[in-house]
Amino acid sequence: MKATAVGTTSGCVIWIFAFGLVSICLCPIAVVIGTFSTTLGADTVAGIMGPYLCPEESSADVVTFQTTTTDEFGNLEPATGYEMRCLDANGNVVQEGSPNFAFYWVGLLMLGSLLLSGGLAFLVAAPLGAFIARRNGRSASTANP
Repeated sequence: MKATAVGTTSGCVIWIFAFGLVSICLCPIAVVIGTFSTTLGADTVAGIMGPYLCPEESSADVVTFQTTTTDEFGNLEPATGYEMRCLDANGNVVQEGSPNFAFYWVGLLMLGSLLLSGGLAFLVAAPLGAFIARRNGRSASTANP
């Protein structure tokens, strides 16, 4: 097998392995960052997501309210709910509130972490694939006189 084919094949295998390892680390980190940034900086996230989720000539506004959630034992626990609604220039509600902005935000951060994982995996795979190709080329030339 030619050294180029060996380098390409091994580089692809290394990339898949490295991508899996890096994305296993970065995706949960993106979810945690997305969750905390949605609860602590909901107005900032709504400002970023508002132009995409609200109709034209309206702005995003986050409404917080007290609600309850159920814990793992079925008991009701107090919680804070977040909804983004869209307001026109007069302050009238153009689009009712929903928590979808938080889900889209976490999804975008996860997509970014996957893209970053692919780039970091390439930075590892390309040099290792070239190294394996050079190493295989040397061993093939010394074996056949």
